[in-house]
Amino acid sequence: MSPLPTSQDAASSVKRERSAEVEADTQQQQQQTDKRVKTKESPRQREQEQEQFLRETDVGITQFVTAGWRGFDAIIKHRFSDFFVNEIDLEGNVVRLTSYYDAVDPAPPITEEEQAIAALNVPTDAAQAFDMAFVKLAEILGEADSASIRQLLESDDDSQKSFLLDRELDKSQRKSVYDITNNFLPTQVRCDTVDGKLAFMRRNGGGGDDRSKNGQKRGARAKPWAHDGDYCYFVMQKENQDTMGALSQIAYRLHCTPRSIGTAGTKDKRGITVQRCSAYRIDHTRLIGLSKTLRGTRLGNFSYGPRELKLGDLAGNRFEIVLRHVNGADELSLGPVLQGIRDTGFINYYGMQRFGTQGISSHSVGIAVLKADWKEAIDLILKPRFGDYPDVRKAREVWCETRDAKAALALMPKKAALAECSVLQALTQKGNVNNWAAAFAAVPRNLRLMYVHAYQSYVWNAAVSQRLARYSITGPVIGDLVIKAPGFSAKLPSDSLDLPAADEDSADVSSRITPTLVTAENIRDFTIYDVVLPMPGWAVTYPKHDIKNTYVDVMKQDGLSPFGLGKHPLKEYKLAGAYRHMIIKPRDFEYEWMRYNDDSKPLARSDSDAIEERPVPQSIVDGKYVALKLKFDLPSSAYATMLLRELMRQETAAGHQTKLSFGALADDKNSTIE
Repeated sequence: MSPLPTSQDAASSVKRERSAEVEADTQQQQQQTDKRVKTKESPRQREQEQEQFLRETDVGITQFVTAGWRGFDAIIKHRFSDFFVNEIDLEGNVVRLTSYYDAVDPAPPITEEEQAIAALNVPTDAAQAFDMAFVKLAEILGEADSASIRQLLESDDDSQKSFLLDRELDKSQRKSVYDITNNFLPTQVRCDTVDGKLAFMRRNGGGGDDRSKNGQKRGARAKPWAHDGDYCYFVMQKENQDTMGALSQIAYRLHCTPRSIGTAGTKDKRGITVQRCSAYRIDHTRLIGLSKTLRGTRLGNFSYGPRELKLGDLAGNRFEIVLRHVNGADELSLGPVLQGIRDTGFINYYGMQRFGTQGISSHSVGIAVLKADWKEAIDLILKPRFGDYPDVRKAREVWCETRDAKAALALMPKKAALAECSVLQALTQKGNVNNWAAAFAAVPRNLRLMYVHAYQSYVWNAAVSQRLARYSITGPVIGDLVIKAPGFSAKLPSDSLDLPAADEDSADVSSRITPTLVTAENIRDFTIYDVVLPMPGWAVTYPKHDIKNTYVDVMKQDGLSPFGLGKHPLKEYKLAGAYRHMIIKPRDFEYEWMRYNDDSKPLARSDSDAIEERPVPQSIVDGKYVALKLKFDLPSSAYATMLLRELMRQETAAGHQTKLSFGALADDKNSTIE
């Protein structure tokens, strides 16, 4: 198929739709802000709640690479449109959304039979195909016989199972009838020739409303697949929603299962992110139509290929981040620090996103899971905490006070609390009232593993902090472990016993790779960027200096041991471990100073903005506020917020940043928080 042209009418339509969305979003943001302003909580109450959020020191983050810099104040993600992420594919190309309509579609030649079937224009909807079949049969057999066949198929009378045509048809007429019944009514009727006459026999079971993997109703024969490869690739831009939520919305609209859509990795929720996806046997024309109806999501740049995109099929991510309300730094003072970030890099800590944002962290649940203490794990998941939405908080309180799973489930919003709803739903089942193991097993597997991986990440952070505090920060020391840094190549294979592909923010080297021990003889062969530390597990090697004891000491405080992680009673929690580089450098690091007057206005342009020809935001001479815009590439396992931490020397925890945003809002009453 040739690429679909982009018309001015279509572009104008998209612009109108986009403008309507922006207006609706602005109204919603203002309503949310008004609600916050009208809250009965005092500023001190809100401050107390902020104190309950996790802090960096709670998850082992304590050290810096560059010394002597005091940092500066700024707000990270004041608006979700201050944080842009574009995937970098395995060839090193930054993934961009550049068209809503164009498709690279090298279609193979189709057979004459496929051409004939395509010419029938069979609807993908089973009900439409059913109705159209009798219109076409009436053209050949007449209205009366077509109606008799339809009555046969719609009748509940089991004694009437066939209809015999009372006359003979010529060969071309019979072929036309066969084409109609085979393609429009494949599961409802069988057509045979009996003594030269056509007999129509009702099939048992009918067409039903079940669907195949790609969403095609089985009541109608699928159109011939005329593309080179079973997978349609497309670029997805999403705004302020997580990857799984966006993909679930797409699958729901396509009437296909979420497993038929593949991605190379998950992306931040609070931001505007762009990534490649694959869809099994979904024609790009369906995705074009769908894209116009999605809220906060745009699809485009379609092509076809033979393989599904798998998690890990990326080399990294390109970031564009706007820091607003910069205070305590200017171009002169910050220049050397920015150069230091470019040349020296930052500590490859697991960022705060890894551990959640509230007082009860993901890694604390992981401790209970690794101890097989299922009741404790569930209590932590359902425990009331600061920062919850009011309905979530009420549901938790009901559970805590009454242990009534059914009552708590009725209050818990399904979309906002997947793990909580899964647990409560399981506890309402007969025989599961106090079956804590079964209740925890009801949590989706990727979330269950997230808890134990968060604990591994916590231990790794603590070990790195001790390594940098005790030993050289400029190079390896004897006893270190090293693996040549892979940079922006494809990630080395992960160990299925440790970090599944579902976890993009994992270690960057598998436990199957054997690290080199640094000795007096080889120390000059390596740099600080080659030094790795293990995530705890049964299959990894530990450093040959006293940082090995850090692993023992940290885990001993939680009643665990790095040498006992292969003894869990359940196989999926027997952690092999992996390796992660300690210091990394960004690639193509750029920055730009901007001045502006209005926090509600964007300071960067998204891919969809470029398609719709929205202007690039410009700095305003003598603007009231100062912003710093950063652009850089990171490997897929790295956290951009940890680069910002090195630069700003400021707490990156969500609770702290939210507090700063509210402070800015109070200073500028004309602004809104997204």
